[in-house]
Amino acid sequence: MSQFAYLCLGGDGRELRGQVQAPDENTARRQLRERGLKILSLSEGGGAIDLMALRQFWRGFQRMRGIGNNDKIMLYRQLQLMLKSGHTLIEALEACARLTAKLRLSDALERIAAAIQRGSSFSAACAGETEIFNRLALKLIEAGEASGELGAIFERLASLLERRAEVRRQIITVLTYPVIVLLAAVGVIIFMVTFTLPRFASFLAVRGKSIPWEAQAMLDTADWLTRWGWLIGLVAGFIVFGIPLLRRLPGPRMRIDRQTLKLPLLGKTLICAAMAQVTWTFGVLLKSRLTVLEALRICKDVVGNGAIAEAFRLATDQVLAGKTLTSALEHPSLPRLLQHMAAIGEKSGQVDAVMELLGTHYQKELEARVKLLAAMIEPALILCCLSIVGVVYYIFFKTMFTVSTGGG
Repeated sequence: MSQFAYLCLGGDGRELRGQVQAPDENTARRQLRERGLKILSLSEGGGAIDLMALRQFWRGFQRMRGIGNNDKIMLYRQLQLMLKSGHTLIEALEACARLTAKLRLSDALERIAAAIQRGSSFSAACAGETEIFNRLALKLIEAGEASGELGAIFERLASLLERRAEVRRQIITVLTYPVIVLLAAVGVIIFMVTFTLPRFASFLAVRGKSIPWEAQAMLDTADWLTRWGWLIGLVAGFIVFGIPLLRRLPGPRMRIDRQTLKLPLLGKTLICAAMAQVTWTFGVLLKSRLTVLEALRICKDVVGNGAIAEAFRLATDQVLAGKTLTSALEHPSLPRLLQHMAAIGEKSGQVDAVMELLGTHYQKELEARVKLLAAMIEPALILCCLSIVGVVYYIFFKTMFTVSTGGG
């Protein structure tokens, strides 16, 4: 009798693994089929066990993949569609768990569905899944659960994430092309200075000739950069990595963010980006029946700029002290238009609608400013890079002319 390791699917769809004894492989397969099992793998000895171990490793690797912004948007849209189509909440969660390709997300949704089946509320079950539901999402879900409008809440959550992603995309789009041009120009300059010019200089030195002073100055600069480039690298590394680390500390973050808002052109663009996000969020929160105080507290956490977040924190304290929203929003870091529109909303009793309109206005203004930045940055940077490359090529051709004529 031989021993065969198997990997099968049971009648309930779950994977079963184990071993069966049989005189040959065909007999082993027949025994498994008689037990109502669907054979996935069968091998003599431990081959199936190796396959199972590989499957387990792959599933573990898949679970390491994080849940991204697009995954959340897709989840919220699917939940909205299923609830609108008549699914119960548990059915919708289980269906989304099966449909998603992210095992991490699937596991989380199954945990939420199991918690609801045990008697937990949906918002309480979601509270432990912070990778999917942040504070803003949890507050909206609580409001939707109380009002019975979870479908509408998921639609608003998806729209909020899409708007936030669009803001990031527009800013990245402005910076991508100039950075590529700059890197290409730097690459050409480094090649010319470190490879081509030194060869001409060596050739002229052998012949007892001197190279043009411009080329010598560039070689001296390259030599200085070779000796002190590490210092420039440290400074660049501090700018790239040190400033984001400093922003994690409350004091430095406040000073950095305040100065950032004062930068020409870029500062106004960042204010528009923050206002587009925070005003539309504020309107959605109020429309979902949260109080002004709760909405201000959440907006403080949503906005990325520390100076604007501090303004909303102070506004929260003032509203708590009994002041109107209009007077609470009076702060140097906040645009006057926000305060003006808040006053209109308070007079008409439609602060939510006014804030959503203001969010749309800032979104359009942001798009216009991004286009203006692109129109100004790209030509300026290209002109600067071409000028530098032009100087390098001038020096290169002058040196080449000196070599060809044998001049000194």
